[in-house]
Amino acid sequence: MSRIRIVGGSITKTTEGAHHMYSEENIVFNSSKAITEVGGENGIVYGEPKDAPKRESNEEIIEITSKLYSYNNSELKIPYIDTSNLNILEGSKPFIAGIKSIFGDDIKHTSAKKLMLDILNGNLKYPTFKIDKGLSNSQAGYYIKETIYLNEKLILESEKSPKKSWLLFRVMIEEIGHYIDDILRTRYDSIGGDAKGDEGKMFAADFIKFNKLLSKDFEFAHFKIKASTGKTRDFIARVNFNEPNRELKSKDLLFVGHDDDDHGVVTLKSGKTIKVEFFKIRGGGAIHEAITKKAAKIAGVLYDFRLDEGSAWPDVPCQNENSIETCYYNTWNNEHTKGTLAFESHHGTKQYWHSMAPTGNNTNKQVVELIIIQAKKWFTKGIETFGDNGLFHIGKILHMVQDSYSLSHVYRDKDNKVVQIQSYEAQDSDKHGEPDKKEDTKGVKDAETASVWILTLYKISKKEKELKSSLLLLDNYLRTIVYPLAKDRSQIIAGGSLEAYKKSQIKKADPKIEKMVEDERLKMMREPKI
Repeated sequence: MSRIRIVGGSITKTTEGAHHMYSEENIVFNSSKAITEVGGENGIVYGEPKDAPKRESNEEIIEITSKLYSYNNSELKIPYIDTSNLNILEGSKPFIAGIKSIFGDDIKHTSAKKLMLDILNGNLKYPTFKIDKGLSNSQAGYYIKETIYLNEKLILESEKSPKKSWLLFRVMIEEIGHYIDDILRTRYDSIGGDAKGDEGKMFAADFIKFNKLLSKDFEFAHFKIKASTGKTRDFIARVNFNEPNRELKSKDLLFVGHDDDDHGVVTLKSGKTIKVEFFKIRGGGAIHEAITKKAAKIAGVLYDFRLDEGSAWPDVPCQNENSIETCYYNTWNNEHTKGTLAFESHHGTKQYWHSMAPTGNNTNKQVVELIIIQAKKWFTKGIETFGDNGLFHIGKILHMVQDSYSLSHVYRDKDNKVVQIQSYEAQDSDKHGEPDKKEDTKGVKDAETASVWILTLYKISKKEKELKSSLLLLDNYLRTIVYPLAKDRSQIIAGGSLEAYKKSQIKKADPKIEKMVEDERLKMMREPKI
């Protein structure tokens, strides 16, 4: 039900107590003049608001069934299980490799193989699905002791909303991932513990990519719903290909949440309290967009979709670098495919787009040169592109510069000079994102300052139609303020990582083998060439 009210005069509301507004979609304030907010005693507070009061439903979920990851069918296959290969030893290799890549190297081959055989023979015990009526609107579900608990409201909303149904599917497949990790460690082995990082997200992404689920409709669960009258009906949950569209789905899969703690306490029927990890529902957003929006306001530059897309673009680049858009699906699908722009940006020759060391033996100075050359190219496009469309290219510069103030990208000394430009390939992907979760650090403030300077230069250059002198100013600013190299660090090979962000469990080669290889190399160098 919708309502539109048009008032010719003014509306005044006075509330003696607290005044709360809740919406399941966006809340929009738009004024042709001014919007005024005053916090008399405690000021204006931004952050995570309280959940809306729960609305009682006259329906309840009484039965949940799903066959996700329980057996192979033509639509939803279990990744890496080749039922056509009768040689179990050979056929198990891809499956075991996939399991270990998701759940950790501490998972034994024998454990993964037992899981595979149980799946093939139809003997895999499936988790129980239950409703937890105590879950808030932001808590979609959790896993504990071979049981997956789901948010009843989310299920009921999924019947009418394809967006909610996509979310429900992600909750269920991620929690199944937590279940698989649990039984690998406790049923098929006794090592216990928990996989490093978020194995649920990795498991879900692997399942989605293997089955190409962003490109088709599919069903994933069956629910029996009981009304207050006692009448029951069935609801078959499905994901639609077109709604949400592929880009939005990919954005959900790529999005990395901020540092909210997903752990919380639930109370069992016995009264016992246990700590669990919730699947939390969050809004989108990223630190680059937040910094850019704030800087644009200070610089007096328009912030709209062009600057927003540009500031995100190096993370989700499109092959057409001039088209004002970001490509979440291409990035999600191609990030590990050599030769694609997504791969080159994150793992290859274009890593300097993030102020990181690209592949090859570049010195710190050479990487800075690559950054400055790229910044000047994007700035030139920003000035020469008609109207405000040039902001798209300026946003790319801001992303690159902002990244340089992240501790996992560039290590600086106490004077803010560059000591080492680090390499993403040397880092743990989960640890890499840690510095970007904190929005009140010195690095964020420095990134804001640099962004304001660049946007101001753009505004003046665009107005005065002066490019040559602006490029000289930009070059000097980047060299002396953003990327000044510390003493004796210019010729040091870029790469590596601070200890806090390094990959863990990196297996080193046998020193004896390394020495043999090195001796052989030196021997070949000494031999005379004919």
